[in-house]
Amino acid sequence: MSENAEIARLQAENAALRRRVAEQDDQRQRLERLLQTTIDHVDSLIYLRDADGLFTHINTTYERLTSLSPAAVIGRRDSDVFPKEVYEAFRIADRQVAESLATVTQEELLPQDDGMHFFRSYKFPVLGADGRMIAQGGISTDLTQQRRAEAKLQATKSILQAIVENAPLAILATDSSHKYVLASNEAARQVGLKPEDVLGKYVTDILPPGAAEAMQDTTAQVFRTGTTLVLEQKVPWEGSFKVFLTHMFPIRDDDGQVGAVGTIATDVTDMRRAESEHLRLQEEVIHAQRSALLELSTPIVPIVDGVLAVPLIGAIDRERNQQIAVAVLQHVAATRAAVVILDLTGVRHVEADIVDALMQTVRAMGMLGAEAVLTGISPDLAAMMADLDEPLRHITVRQTLQHGIGHALTKLRERRTGHRRSAAGEH
Repeated sequence: MSENAEIARLQAENAALRRRVAEQDDQRQRLERLLQTTIDHVDSLIYLRDADGLFTHINTTYERLTSLSPAAVIGRRDSDVFPKEVYEAFRIADRQVAESLATVTQEELLPQDDGMHFFRSYKFPVLGADGRMIAQGGISTDLTQQRRAEAKLQATKSILQAIVENAPLAILATDSSHKYVLASNEAARQVGLKPEDVLGKYVTDILPPGAAEAMQDTTAQVFRTGTTLVLEQKVPWEGSFKVFLTHMFPIRDDDGQVGAVGTIATDVTDMRRAESEHLRLQEEVIHAQRSALLELSTPIVPIVDGVLAVPLIGAIDRERNQQIAVAVLQHVAATRAAVVILDLTGVRHVEADIVDALMQTVRAMGMLGAEAVLTGISPDLAAMMADLDEPLRHITVRQTLQHGIGHALTKLRERRTGHRRSAAGEH
């Protein structure tokens, strides 16, 4: 072969080689763009390092979360980018990957402008055709918001748990089948159990008959209406009863459906009994005070032996007239009085039917052997008495209390004189 032919052949081979190199370079660039585009669309940090630990790839999420540009990272090591305490923690997993040639999961911390962020990192080896590690990759997901939300949720749960465990209230929740899904210490204590003995049990397994049915009825109402129910319930309880002030409310799931009913019940039995006893005592006090006032308003004054004066003051209603009648008749019977003076000088008002009742009292005194003397009658009262069907000839009327006392003393003298004459005639 001539020299020119050999040169031509070599030139042709060289051109073919350059074309293959160019094609491979194009293919590599296409793969590079494909890789970069793919990892840039992942919402986790993705990074690749070569066998020497130098960064070869990072995605846009890496840039955004670390505030580091590709120029500040590519071609550098962890120790060139992060503080010592950070990259030394990273290297623990890196060494495990290199030694085991397997994926390693690790939680890592990375300082950010708003504080330390938590990441869950999956670090994996990239192996060559011969099985040796030629690079190492990592995918790190920011769990900070999740962890913070979990911490808040746990804090809220702890607070709620503390309330449930320590509140002096029966705090309960039941599902649609009337099974307990929550029970506070106080709720369990009221039935002589521990919370763990109540959970998962049916209402009918825990509460006594009557109380269980009342609980189921009101719970079903909340399930049906989806509204809060506030009521006071008096329920049978171990041969007696208990009174509960109950707040029942719907507990909704993520779809807005009522999945359970919460109950906060306060045992107000002792309080209601105390209130009832207080009302009873109050009524007794009021009754005693009323009786005392009526007694004070119906003074019965002995004038002499056999003569009683009853000066009446104020208005006379049906209740007071009855009190007057009872008090006067009791005194007449006890003292055997011959004359009772009812002084009406201080009476402001008497209803027409009370006048008739007052006259009945006068007649009753006569049946006990006492003469009734009315004094101090006002013109209005005189007109009412004149209209009564009962004749007034059996009633002694005097103008003033003084005149009435004089009449009574005269009657006594006459009675005593008559007694002496009768006694002398017998002898």
